[in-house]
Amino acid sequence: MSTNEVIKHSRRVFGLLKKDNLKPGHKLGEILTEIAIIVFAISLSLVLERWRQNQDDQKLEKKFLAGLKTDLTHDLEELKGSSAKCISMKNAAKYFLRPENGIDWSSDSTKYYSYKLFHNVYFFPNTNRYESLKSSGKLDVIEDEALQNTIIDLYQTKIPDLGQQINFFNQFLNTQVKDYLIHNFKRDTNNQVVLDRSFFTQPGIKNILSFYTDLDDVLKRANASLDESEVVLKKIDSLLKK
Repeated sequence: MSTNEVIKHSRRVFGLLKKDNLKPGHKLGEILTEIAIIVFAISLSLVLERWRQNQDDQKLEKKFLAGLKTDLTHDLEELKGSSAKCISMKNAAKYFLRPENGIDWSSDSTKYYSYKLFHNVYFFPNTNRYESLKSSGKLDVIEDEALQNTIIDLYQTKIPDLGQQINFFNQFLNTQVKDYLIHNFKRDTNNQVVLDRSFFTQPGIKNILSFYTDLDDVLKRANASLDESEVVLKKIDSLLKK
């Protein structure tokens, strides 16, 4: 029933109340009938509106989860690559922290490990889709409560914690490490940086490499994000197949 129809029946109720030529019983019966019609119309309208909203929410949920699957699949590949780089840097640092007689100081071996050492760690997660749904106040369209909570934890806790730890390590590389390298790199006659035994046996570089254990914190948070992303993806797959 339209709003105009509800108003029409409401006016009829008020009209009946003003009529003095109707018997009280008859008047009461007509008033109750009109009120029943109004209540039924409003109730039906609310039911239909809830049904329509539920249909819209289901469409939004499906669209969001399909997009989130694409985002997380991309993020997983990038994060796996970043984790591999962290492991490579960590292992290279451990290699040069061995006792001197346990290191192969040949040119090829030294170059192989030294070129793995001085790289920033990058991870740029696709968070726009999640942030958009969150800012619209529609996270509740994700009907599966466990999935909703896992997604929120991933984007509100796991990924920000990882980003913070990555920033800490990159700041260390771009300040202390960079400053040390600027003042301690030596170059050969061809203006190429010399990374040899004399460089890696200096106390300064050994002190710097000892801080590469901070990569353990990066890897710990990366693994937590990877694991939770896998859980979300698995659940999304099962829901989208229904």
